[in-house]
Amino acid sequence: MLSTSHDRFPEAPREDASKTLRAAGTWTGRQQTRVAVRDFTFTVDEPERIGGRDEGPTPMEYLAGSVGACITVVIDQLAQRRGLELTGVHTYALARQDQRGLAGTADVQPYFHTFRLQVCIGTPQTDPAVLRQFAADVEHSCPAVNLLRDAHVDLEVAWSFAERTVEHDAEGACNSACGYEPQRLPQDAPEPVLTLVNADAPSTGSTGPTVTIGARA
Repeated sequence: MLSTSHDRFPEAPREDASKTLRAAGTWTGRQQTRVAVRDFTFTVDEPERIGGRDEGPTPMEYLAGSVGACITVVIDQLAQRRGLELTGVHTYALARQDQRGLAGTADVQPYFHTFRLQVCIGTPQTDPAVLRQFAADVEHSCPAVNLLRDAHVDLEVAWSFAERTVEHDAEGACNSACGYEPQRLPQDAPEPVLTLVNADAPSTGSTGPTVTIGARA
């Protein structure tokens, strides 16, 4: 039976508008799984230090990467519908997970407790109102972002809009904001037109997004 209520989405899902996704997994020993999705296969593994073979990302690493990939799809689709020109999109995710939950040594949520997703977008659009609304609508429509929010993860989606993106811009901004030394720093990055965090915050009960116009985050 489909759910009929949600605190942020007033309309109930409809069966005739729903699609079905399938994925098959086969255990290949030592915590490794071979996953098949449509005509694609990939390996999910764990590091050798905890008994895996380290031949692929972990399930939670795939999940972290999927959040960035999911929001990129929504950005691309919404930009096409609205005629917003994109010159580049970079994402970087930084998640924290209490390992005691998975290990069973504490009754704590075993999934992410905090998650920061940095999104850097290159576009010739310079109207802050247009960009802010675009970010809010992307967050509201992104399946992965809303899964994290509904799981009560402390989620920050940080946006930076500039005339162009540069290599490692999202990585540098995300690590710096979280107090980590960036492993790779962007070079010759343009000044952002707009930066903001949690653009869809008003619809989630927050006091509102943090916005900076014409200054580097």
